[in-house]
Amino acid sequence: MKKILVVFFLVILSVSAFAQYQVGDIVDDVSWTDSNGDDQSIYELTASGKAIVFFWGGYG
Repeated sequence: MKKILVVFFLVILSVSAFAQYQVGDIVDDVSWTDSNGDDQSIYELTASGKAIVFFWGGYG
Protein backbone atom coordinates (compact mmCIF):
# COMPACT_ATOMS: atom_id res chain seq x y z
CA MET A 1 0.00 0.00 0.00
CA LYS A 2 2.88 2.34 0.81
CA LYS A 3 4.39 1.80 -2.65
CA ILE A 4 1.08 2.66 -4.32
CA LEU A 5 0.87 5.92 -2.38
CA VAL A 6 4.45 6.82 -3.28
CA VAL A 7 3.81 6.12 -6.97
CA PHE A 8 0.57 8.12 -6.85
CA PHE A 9 2.36 11.06 -5.23
CA LEU A 10 5.14 10.97 -7.84
CA VAL A 11 2.62 10.87 -10.70
CA ILE A 12 0.75 13.87 -9.31
CA LEU A 13 4.03 15.72 -8.76
CA SER A 14 5.26 15.02 -12.29
CA VAL A 15 1.96 16.12 -13.84
CA SER A 16 2.14 19.44 -12.03
CA ALA A 17 5.78 19.89 -13.07
CA PHE A 18 4.85 19.66 -16.74
CA ALA A 19 1.73 21.81 -16.50
CA GLN A 20 3.49 24.80 -18.04
CA TYR A 21 3.41 23.27 -21.55
CA GLN A 22 0.37 22.36 -23.60
CA VAL A 23 0.19 19.86 -26.45
CA GLY A 24 1.48 21.54 -29.59
CA ASP A 25 3.67 24.11 -27.82
CA ILE A 26 7.12 24.65 -29.30
CA VAL A 27 9.85 24.17 -26.72
CA ASP A 28 13.46 25.34 -26.72
CA ASP A 29 15.99 22.92 -28.14
CA VAL A 30 17.71 21.11 -25.27
CA SER A 31 20.97 19.24 -25.82
CA TRP A 32 22.69 16.70 -23.59
CA THR A 33 25.29 13.96 -23.62
CA ASP A 34 23.81 10.48 -23.14
CA SER A 35 25.32 7.61 -21.17
CA ASN A 36 27.22 6.45 -24.28
CA GLY A 37 28.93 9.83 -24.69
CA ASP A 38 26.87 10.81 -27.75
CA ASP A 39 25.38 14.30 -28.05
CA GLN A 40 21.58 14.36 -28.34
CA SER A 41 19.04 17.14 -28.84
CA ILE A 42 15.26 17.29 -28.72
CA TYR A 43 14.95 18.75 -32.22
CA GLU A 44 17.17 16.08 -33.82
CA LEU A 45 15.35 13.21 -32.13
CA THR A 46 11.85 14.46 -32.93
CA ALA A 47 12.86 15.22 -36.53
CA SER A 48 13.83 11.56 -36.91
CA GLY A 49 10.39 10.51 -35.61
CA LYS A 50 11.50 9.28 -32.20
CA ALA A 51 9.48 9.82 -29.03
CA ILE A 52 11.21 11.48 -26.09
CA VAL A 53 10.70 10.47 -22.46
CA PHE A 54 12.77 12.12 -19.73
CA PHE A 55 13.62 10.43 -16.46
CA TRP A 56 15.49 12.21 -13.73
CA GLY A 57 16.32 11.55 -10.15
CA GLY A 58 18.98 10.11 -7.96
CA TYR A 59 20.21 6.73 -7.00
CA GLY A 60 18.85 4.89 -4.03
